[in-house]
Amino acid sequence: MPAGIYNVTIIAIDKFGNAAKEESKKITIRDPRDLNGNGIEDSLEEQKAKDLKVIVLHEDSLKGNLTGIPATPEKSFKVLPGSAMTVSSDSLEEIARTDGVRGVYTDQKLTVLSIKEGSSRSNPPPSIIDDPRKSGGPIGKGVTVALIDTGADADHEALSGKIVAFQDFVNNQTKPYDDNGHGTHCASLIAGELGMGVAPGAELVVIKVMDRDGACYLSDALKALDWVLENRDRYGIKIISFSVGGEGPSDGASLLDEACDRMVEEGLVMCVAAGNSGPAPSSIVMPGGAEKVITVGAVDRNGLIFEQSSRGPTLTGEIKPDLVTLGVDVPSALAGSRNGLSSVSGTSMAVPQVSGASAVLLEMDPDLKPADVKRLLLKTADELGPEGKDNLYGYGALNLTRALRSIKAPKEELYPPDLVDVRLSRDEASEGEPVMVEARVSGEIRSLITNIIGPDRNLEIPMDDLDGNGVYSARWETSFWTAGDYQIAVDLEGGFGERESKSLPFRLLKRD
Repeated sequence: MPAGIYNVTIIAIDKFGNAAKEESKKITIRDPRDLNGNGIEDSLEEQKAKDLKVIVLHEDSLKGNLTGIPATPEKSFKVLPGSAMTVSSDSLEEIARTDGVRGVYTDQKLTVLSIKEGSSRSNPPPSIIDDPRKSGGPIGKGVTVALIDTGADADHEALSGKIVAFQDFVNNQTKPYDDNGHGTHCASLIAGELGMGVAPGAELVVIKVMDRDGACYLSDALKALDWVLENRDRYGIKIISFSVGGEGPSDGASLLDEACDRMVEEGLVMCVAAGNSGPAPSSIVMPGGAEKVITVGAVDRNGLIFEQSSRGPTLTGEIKPDLVTLGVDVPSALAGSRNGLSSVSGTSMAVPQVSGASAVLLEMDPDLKPADVKRLLLKTADELGPEGKDNLYGYGALNLTRALRSIKAPKEELYPPDLVDVRLSRDEASEGEPVMVEARVSGEIRSLITNIIGPDRNLEIPMDDLDGNGVYSARWETSFWTAGDYQIAVDLEGGFGERESKSLPFRLLKRD
C-alpha cells in the first residue's frame, strides 16, 4: 500500500448474523525511505551540506508553480511527477511542509556497470551456454531499442546506419558520439553488425545522460525516461536497455525502481543490470530491485557466475536477478575506431544482449506485451543453479534459441495466466447477507484481488486458493454497506507482471 494514514473499520458478526463495527482506529503506513514520516528521506536529514541535490515529488498541479519552495527547480519530470533542485539542508523541512509536496529525496549518483577492459579478441573461446548472437533466426527487424547510456560512436562500422535518433542531455550535441566508450560497446551488443549484435536488424535510439566518466544523477535518468515516453511513438520504441545503476547495493525501494516499473506499465520492455557489487547476498543495485523490469546478471562462457555480479534477494525478499547471460570478457565495438573491438566485463554487458533478444522476440510476435517477453525469456532459460529460480542465476542463462521455438510451438507452462471464470454466490443480496466471490484461474499468478466498487466506497479483498485446486475465493460481509448498484471486479496479476480483470454487476438491497 502507498504510504499514508488509513482509517480502519473492524466488523464483528455473530452466528446469528448480528453485526457491530468499530471505526475509531487508524493505521499509518510509512515510506521505507522516510520512517519518521516527516516527508524527508532519512539519509538526507543526516547531511548538513549547504547545497544538497534533491528530488521533490509533488502533485502535477504544482509543476511550474513552486513559488512556495525556497529553491528553483532545475528539471521537472512526468514519469514521477516532481522536480530536481539544489537546496540547503536547513530548508528541507519547509519544502516538505509545502502543500502538494509528497516527499523530498536524495538525487543519487548513478554509474555505468562495467568492471574492466581486457584484451581485444574477435574469436573468443566457445561457450557452453547459449550465445544469443548466434541464434540464427530473426534479427529484430522493425523493432527500435532505446539505449540510455554514455552515447554511441555512429562512425564505427558495426553501428553504421543503426542510430535513428540521438538525444544528448550532457553536452547538447546533435551528432551521435561517445566520450566514454561504454555506450558504444552496449549499442553494438544490441544491434551491431559484424556478428556483434543479438538483433542486427533492430534500430537504435541513443540517449546520452552519462558523462565522460560514466556517471550521472538520478534526475538525469528520470529526464531520459521522460524523453522516451514523449518520443516512443515517433520512433517506435519498444525496449529500453539500461546498463546504469547505483554505486552500491540498494538499501531498499528507490525512486528509480518506481520509475522503471512505471515504464513497464506504459508498455515498454525494460532491461536493467543486477549490478557489480557481488559476491555478497542482497547486493542488487537500483533499479535492479524493481519488480516489473528484467534484471540481468552475468556469467562466463562456462556458465559460472561472474564473481562481482550482484546477488539477491532484494531487501523486500524478492528473488533477483531474473536471469543471466554472457558478461565476462565480452567483445564488442571499440569507440573511436573504425572496426576495432574491446573486451569488457560486467552486468552492463549482459543487459544489451537481453535487450537484443527481446527485439528478436518482438519481431517474431509484435503483439507481445512486456510481461509476455519477460515470461518467455525467463521460462526458457537454461537452469544453472538449484531447481527453480534462485538469487544467483535467477531462472538461469538466457536461451534465445529455445525462446524463439516457444513462440512457434508454445508449451503449456509458457502460457500466460488466465482468469477463466468469476462467479458470485448471489447476484443480489440484502444488507448483512454475506457474498462469496470465486475465481477459477490457471497459470502462475502473483496475486488475485476482489474489488468491491460501490456508490460511496470501495474495498479490496485478497483471494486465497485454500484447496490448491485453482479456485480462489473471497468473502464480502455486506453489513454497514449502502444499498445500491455495485461492480464486483476480480483483478489478476501474473507471476511475470501479466494483468487481467473481470467484473460482474451486483445489487445490494435494503434490509426489510
